[in-house]
Amino acid sequence: MSISSLKYKSWNMDSLVNYVSDIIARESGNVLGANQKSMVINRLKKRLLDLGCNSAEEYFNHLEKNYDREVTHLISLLTTHHTFFFREFCHFEYIVQNLESIIAKVKKRNDDTIRILSAACSRGQEVYSLSMLLNYHLKNYPGIKYEILGTDIDPASIKIAKNGVYPYSEVKSIPQIYLSSNWQRGTGDISKYAKVKKHIKDKCSFDVMNLLRPQDSVAGRRFDLILCRNVFIYFELSDVEKIVKDFKQYLYPNALFITGLSESLQSLSIEKKSLAPSVYCFDMPVKDEVKIRSIKAPALVLPSIPKPIKILAVDDSTSVLKLLTKIFTSDPDFELVGTASNGIEAKEFLKTKTVDAMTLDIHMPQMDGVEYLKENFRSGHPNVVVVSSASREDTRYAQQTLKYGACDFVEKPALNNLKQRADEIKNKIKMSFLNDSSDRIPRVDLDFSNDFKIEDINSKARFFVGSFSDKKKIKATVDSLKGGQPPTFVFFEGNSNFLEVIKQEFVGNVKVYEEGEDIKSNYIYLCDFKNDFEKIGKKFGWKKVSLSIFGIISKSLEEMLLTFEIGQVLIEDNESINSELREIATDIFPWTSFSHVATEFLAKLK
Repeated sequence: MSISSLKYKSWNMDSLVNYVSDIIARESGNVLGANQKSMVINRLKKRLLDLGCNSAEEYFNHLEKNYDREVTHLISLLTTHHTFFFREFCHFEYIVQNLESIIAKVKKRNDDTIRILSAACSRGQEVYSLSMLLNYHLKNYPGIKYEILGTDIDPASIKIAKNGVYPYSEVKSIPQIYLSSNWQRGTGDISKYAKVKKHIKDKCSFDVMNLLRPQDSVAGRRFDLILCRNVFIYFELSDVEKIVKDFKQYLYPNALFITGLSESLQSLSIEKKSLAPSVYCFDMPVKDEVKIRSIKAPALVLPSIPKPIKILAVDDSTSVLKLLTKIFTSDPDFELVGTASNGIEAKEFLKTKTVDAMTLDIHMPQMDGVEYLKENFRSGHPNVVVVSSASREDTRYAQQTLKYGACDFVEKPALNNLKQRADEIKNKIKMSFLNDSSDRIPRVDLDFSNDFKIEDINSKARFFVGSFSDKKKIKATVDSLKGGQPPTFVFFEGNSNFLEVIKQEFVGNVKVYEEGEDIKSNYIYLCDFKNDFEKIGKKFGWKKVSLSIFGIISKSLEEMLLTFEIGQVLIEDNESINSELREIATDIFPWTSFSHVATEFLAKLK
């Protein structure tokens, strides 16, 4: 039976949102407040469309008639939260650093299995992260096993978790030591996905569980570690206290309880000891805790990760270097020793300075990342994690860097979301100190490898836009194009009489564009922006055009660009980009990335 609806005198979207939020709070404990209102509205609107309901009142009537089934759907719709592999990595580090203590407690009770509960695990990324981590680090402890139970209130999320199949875009964010040998490419309908291998999946089980009623799923069981992370922020404090007290009875003595980094238990009236950020023990540790002597295998050699890690950041974008500087200087685990704008500068820097690790871009002037590694990476070289706009599956660049010595790879899809990659960059640098070179390119990466060959080249086009002062950069980009290419149009803003002169600076199949002529692939056409841009764009169809904007363009040119829906718009990284132009930009990069980013777009374009 539903909660009372008498307080709602009329039904509109606001009253429906409030009513549904009340239901969610009562049934699951999740409190959907003002910060979640827009999310609730958008998801309810989609639900109304799916059901064919034309009004809030019509949906309310449907909800009343199908209450149990619809509430299950609403919980799935409104309580699925963002998660990813190895989220809040410091907790995984803590487990590794305290693994001997955890094993000691297991041995003390004459057991051989570490038992873990991952509550509110969403689609299972946390569970499989734990499984990969323990699978790797327990190899030094023969006979010690582990099992992980993942639970969530949403049946749809649990179904995904049980399936163990995720987009490759998620899987490739996993640090390489945990990625290797644990994943394989799907086949058929899931060929764009990767699935977790049996030896990782078999250690994991999943079940639907309401945090307010954990006994339904875990009665009679106990755990060495319970994780319940990044979910308490949606609960009232009284409910949090109830949940924690309930979980406490399912923990072995001196076991661990971990919450999200933004969730503190300090205000709860529960006796506890804080062992690390959001890591708790509800029993006071015994002074003479059992030692690891009972384990016959040699003690686990903890990763030799320097503290702090001395870093050199190598990138030709001043904006990227500023962001990397902010990422590393804000974390005491890192010390940024210096920066370089290309491979030559990095090589010179390392002649006089000592660093532990370096981030390395691929596409840079003078010496790019692949060339740098091929020429300079030898035994004793600092660990290298590539941070690049290239796709990880790119055989031309990304996989070459792994082949020539890079420990790991972080995709930098665009300048404006590099901050979102901060944790991945730092985590992969830390884990690079465990990386053995026996599996430079994991099998799953090879399975997804792609040389990004552009098909049907006559139906697509590259557009380059810039001023005469940008012609050296444009020429260098044109010279970098390899293989069969669609027609490339270079639009200059200014006096078209100079196009014949500029033509002399280019080599190969280069022509000054003439209206009405036959357009050929593998040709470069020099054009006047004002006279030719709109006509040529219409000829190809804007959706099949990749447009790269070099330097700073005029206001009138900006206004004209805003009127077209172009397939891809790449803008050169500079501080003077108009805010409206940023809105239409697909990505913002240094110009050295334009060639390969556009190639990937055109290769994927059907």
